[in-house]
Amino acid sequence: MLVVPSPTVLESYAKELQRAWLMGKVLPVWRVSDLRNNLPSEQVLQFILFQVEMRALTAMHEIGCWDWQDGELTGWAGEFFSRAQEKIAIGHIHLSPLLHTAIYHSLRVLLDPKEAWAQFYFGQRHALTMEEFGFYSRYVVYFDFIPEALLSYAQRNSLSTIDKALWLEKVPRILAMYEEETQEKIAEYQQRHIEKMSQQPLEAIYNRWRTLSEEGEEVIGSILRDSSDDLMKNLFGTAPGVGERAGDTSRARNPLLSAIDYEPRRILVEQFQSPMRRVEALRRFEADAIPIHKQFIYIQRVFDGDPIAFRQALEKLNEATSAEEARLLLNSWKTEKTDIQALAEFEQWVMSRFQE
Repeated sequence: MLVVPSPTVLESYAKELQRAWLMGKVLPVWRVSDLRNNLPSEQVLQFILFQVEMRALTAMHEIGCWDWQDGELTGWAGEFFSRAQEKIAIGHIHLSPLLHTAIYHSLRVLLDPKEAWAQFYFGQRHALTMEEFGFYSRYVVYFDFIPEALLSYAQRNSLSTIDKALWLEKVPRILAMYEEETQEKIAEYQQRHIEKMSQQPLEAIYNRWRTLSEEGEEVIGSILRDSSDDLMKNLFGTAPGVGERAGDTSRARNPLLSAIDYEPRRILVEQFQSPMRRVEALRRFEADAIPIHKQFIYIQRVFDGDPIAFRQALEKLNEATSAEEARLLLNSWKTEKTDIQALAEFEQWVMSRFQE
């Protein structure tokens, strides 16, 4: 397997690819054919469609008049989206955040397929029906043979659901079987696709990651640290169905959808022309200081999927004159739906300002 860089490096690299792909290309609207002709990765295209289509699916769910436990309905939804794709027309200004998010997660699943795809399928639920598993497999391009093999196994064994435990058990064997049958190592598979996606040789990619890592450590590398186990937790939502609590709509929210509502800002190292010390960077609470994947987590788990509330919270924190005042604000945002661990991590970042 190839080396997986830090989330901060991966985010910065995704931003560079996004800019390179869009440079000199401004269309009134981007249709699927335009995206397919201009993006060097089909997986990136599918993640853009995922964001757009999940927004429509979420709107249907919030009406509250559909039985999402009916697997047949899931199949119809997939058929509808497949037919409607040719009608998708994304304005240029709206494409940028969709593209950045899609590139970031395409890199993530390409470099760490077992964990990243596990979060895609099971980030909010431990099991999917066969119809649901097939629905979400429509978006899988990198390592598509994994869900195909697992779906075939489930059908042969007359399983009605596919759960995370089965996924974690079978994926290593599926990867090994791929190497045996194709005589291609997984690292070679990864290299082939990442070089096509980045349009650079692997050595140049590694060199760029090292440079980004050194730059990031100087400014924001020590602000937030993430464990690989939690990196993509709950990042990909699924439609409500078996296994969810009645009346709990917060679990159906998808932080990727929040990315559609605002343009991801530049990170600190891009915002300031001259190098700055960490203490200076932390004097204000800016979204730029938080990696995009962390913004998704805080928006989803602390602010109930509302990016506007997240930005307003940062503005209020900038008015706080003491750590105690900031803690009072943090406590006021806590609800029954708040993820305590995510709030604690957010608080740790907030308190770091007052420790300098």
